[in-house]
Amino acid sequence: MSNRFASISYVAGIALLSLCAGCFLVPTLLFACGIPILPLHLWLAAGLALATAWFAARERSGSGEAAAAGKLFAAGLAAAAAMFAVCFVVSGWFYDLSYDGQAYHQESILHLAGGWNPVYDGALSLPTGHALWVNHYGRGGETAAAVLFKATGLIEHSKALNALMITASFLLSAAALHALKPDKPFRWLAIAMLLALNPVSVYQVFSFYVDGLIASLLLCLLALGLLMVTRMSPVTAIVYTAGMIWTMNIKFTAIAYAGLVTIGVLAALYMSEQFAGVKRLLKFAAIGGIAGVLLFGYNPFVTNTLNNGHPFYPLAGEGAIDVVESFTPRNLETMNRAEQAVASYFAETRENSTEKIRTKFKWPFTFSARELSAFAEPDVAVSGFGPLFSGALLLSLAVMALAFRRRLGWALIAAGVMGWLVFSALINPGVWWARYVPQLWFVPLVAAWLGISLPEGRLVRGVSWALVLVLAVNALLVGGAYTVRQTQWNQTLREQLAVLKASPGPVSADFAYSWSNRERFRAAGIAFKEEELACGQDDKLTLIKSGTTVCLGPGSGSAQAE
Repeated sequence: MSNRFASISYVAGIALLSLCAGCFLVPTLLFACGIPILPLHLWLAAGLALATAWFAARERSGSGEAAAAGKLFAAGLAAAAAMFAVCFVVSGWFYDLSYDGQAYHQESILHLAGGWNPVYDGALSLPTGHALWVNHYGRGGETAAAVLFKATGLIEHSKALNALMITASFLLSAAALHALKPDKPFRWLAIAMLLALNPVSVYQVFSFYVDGLIASLLLCLLALGLLMVTRMSPVTAIVYTAGMIWTMNIKFTAIAYAGLVTIGVLAALYMSEQFAGVKRLLKFAAIGGIAGVLLFGYNPFVTNTLNNGHPFYPLAGEGAIDVVESFTPRNLETMNRAEQAVASYFAETRENSTEKIRTKFKWPFTFSARELSAFAEPDVAVSGFGPLFSGALLLSLAVMALAFRRRLGWALIAAGVMGWLVFSALINPGVWWARYVPQLWFVPLVAAWLGISLPEGRLVRGVSWALVLVLAVNALLVGGAYTVRQTQWNQTLREQLAVLKASPGPVSADFAYSWSNRERFRAAGIAFKEEELACGQDDKLTLIKSGTTVCLGPGSGSAQAE
């Protein structure tokens, strides 16, 4: 039964990853042909997903087993379709209330869906001041979301990519861990679930932020890499490459992360003496890396280099902007990166702030209600992996110390993986800020998997299960705090939008940084005119968690924002 579930998970995960990656790959290729985003692009991406899912099912069923492959394909596709429907619908229940989401992420999506071709069209000139980010940042997440929006006309539903990739990362992780421990279903399911429920992914799931998307994609790459180590296959290598290309184009730092994951997988293949697998992945990765930058990443990487002297402009090169420095707590400024990480993840949780407030040490395994409230936002700064993460790190050290005494070889492998993850985070100057290094969440889970997999040692297994429990409670606290508060804020926003819709005549509106709220008004059926507000303070209404302010006419009622 567990083999069947793992096979279905693999096919469904491949289908979801291929669909979402296809929503970036298809339009980006067609941009080069002068074709803007069309509703057809979603169906082309769906066709790619069907094809890869079919070949994945054939691979899992064995050659010559057409009937078995058909059944597995149908089951995997049905699971993927059901999960897509759930993620799409639930994402539409929530408005994106984040600053970046309403400012430049949705702004990029609306322009892409509106016909902007970043390969041939000129740079956008925008009234909101976010043209720098829209024109020069990677837009892998925004392009894929624009495909969903163009096909459905539903902007809020198009942020379903975050939920879909959390789902895909769980499915692929479950299939990969099953390959290591097929006889222990509860173990691999529990660890796969916790790996996928990365706090960064969780508190960005109902927004257009992309850090959680990167976290899920890195997990997908790690899972596919593990599958290639246990059994190299063309399908897995191709989907890995597609996921790698998409990851590289979401955010500048993701190029380094995807590259380090690939190097790690190649090293694992080499050390396990799978030299044919090394050659295959090296070939795919080399072609994918070059295509990811020069073809799929022509804009921004090539255009940034030609026009501004650096592929990572405006974060590097002449006139580089440090987007982390303004938010770095004062006491972290004199520390090295390792010290910054320790100071942050063993501190009280706090949202991002330009006040540079010093971090405050907190005893592990403790937390307060105020800390939980910080996880309502998608941009938690200090101690952003949850209130119990510091305790989980200490338990991880205990597990590793006990494991080294039991199984030296296994412990060395786990320590190597954990060290590689830590190294990948330390290359980022924002290592103290969880959303910039989401892969750190995997570190204690590697230790947990090692501990519960050891065939002997009651003490090490007990500590490992305690670690799993702590991480599970941590995930519940983060997810609960985020969902409850987002639900409350969304309810307030719906009440405010209802007031505006009932207002006689068009309302005067000032959209400030949230230019994308114009689409929100159109979708809600609110007539508006964009102009300088001339009403008194008592007649103004600022939408909750938004820069949008409107004038309410007499008798229109009121709705108070928190």
